[in-house]
Amino acid sequence: MKTTYNSYIASMLRKLPLGGVVGAFICLCLFSCDSDNTSDLVLGGSTDITALALSGYDAEIDSQTKTIFVGIPTDADITTLQVTTLEMAEGATANISLGQTINGRVPHTITVTNGDVFTRYAMTIRHDDVQILTANLANKYLGTIDNTERSIRFFVPMEEDVTSMALYLTAANAEETTFDPASGTPLDFTTPQQITATYRTATVAYTVNVVKDDMSQAPKAFVGNADDIAGLGAEAKAACEWMMANVPNSTFVPLSAILAGSAKLSDYQMVWCHFDWTDWPGIMWDTRDLFNDYYIKGGNILASRDGARYINDVWRIAKDQQSPNNTFGGDFYSTLESDLGFTITGHEDHPLYAGIETDGEGRILLVAAGCENSNRTLQWGVDWGSYGDMAGWEAQTGATALASGHDYDINRATIAEFAPRDILTGYQSGRVITIGTPAYEWHCPNGAPNVYAPNREKLTKNAINYLCK
Repeated sequence: MKTTYNSYIASMLRKLPLGGVVGAFICLCLFSCDSDNTSDLVLGGSTDITALALSGYDAEIDSQTKTIFVGIPTDADITTLQVTTLEMAEGATANISLGQTINGRVPHTITVTNGDVFTRYAMTIRHDDVQILTANLANKYLGTIDNTERSIRFFVPMEEDVTSMALYLTAANAEETTFDPASGTPLDFTTPQQITATYRTATVAYTVNVVKDDMSQAPKAFVGNADDIAGLGAEAKAACEWMMANVPNSTFVPLSAILAGSAKLSDYQMVWCHFDWTDWPGIMWDTRDLFNDYYIKGGNILASRDGARYINDVWRIAKDQQSPNNTFGGDFYSTLESDLGFTITGHEDHPLYAGIETDGEGRILLVAAGCENSNRTLQWGVDWGSYGDMAGWEAQTGATALASGHDYDINRATIAEFAPRDILTGYQSGRVITIGTPAYEWHCPNGAPNVYAPNREKLTKNAINYLCK
């Protein structure tokens, strides 16, 4: 039929004057363009699936997004589901049929055809499950939710009365999910409480803990070069997981979301950039103006490990727009033969070190002997090049040295502070702390016990609180 149709059109064009041929040619092009799911001639009817059930379990069909979801009871075998209902528009056929057995663990695409028209539906099959999306305590505190471990943790100020606090929860499939006790019920959180959540055949118990802590409640973000925490490198992942579990009102924010505009740095009082050493420069260069805008308008940054590299002409934080001039390590891990830390002589009273004991020689120890360490170091040689000495380094960078290496050396700066300053008219910049000592490492491949881990955690909490003031 297509050959006959084209021959007919050609004969008609030969009978038209030149102007008519041009006009007809344009109309013909518009008429004959292919779409993704039709042939040259659109001959067919609707491709809607009006009803579908697997082993008697009805599907939720979204004709707009072309998606199908089938929820299966928790005790049902998801690998041998049978098509028990299949209803489609008149004249339509599909690549599945009544009685067919489907393995729900494998992704499925259902193709429905009606004449020359076809539509593909993406079908998802899952056991019933509960996923809590938000947890709010007394309309004041946001909780950290772990839907794998089935736990929720809140951090509240030391002076908070926790004997009668209302817990508010929301879940996926909100209209069909119930809680016992009901969302909004006041509870005594002097001890952990259990909340039972039910969605269809799934019933799950969550343990809710409220921890009194002196951490700031201001919103904070861990910024990472991955779409989710699971995709981070081992070092960044270990630091991020600790923050999510131990720092109130903290959120993981992908760099890609910042670049796309779906996440805004300005929503956070401080951000922590603890990058694996292979992240240079990548997407950080693409987001440089967003970070610079955040910083010059008052945003605070904790830049540790390779995060410290970006205080240069990327974020434009250091006055001389230079990174630490002495960087090395990170290529492989080796076992420490002795404890490792850094020296704070002369800076013992800084808020960064509050509540942390030194080893008696002016050092704060962070990693115990026997642990594996990559020796990734980002420090300044303040007596190198044009700096000349500490005074020259401070004048050119705009920073203050807060620590030296493991063995006291006044000409090495492993931790530095960039105080707020006026850069943009009408604004005062944020505060920035850089930590480049090799002792500040979160991932230990051999899993050896680290008795100094509490020092690392206290140092980080102090830094976050200090930046949230």
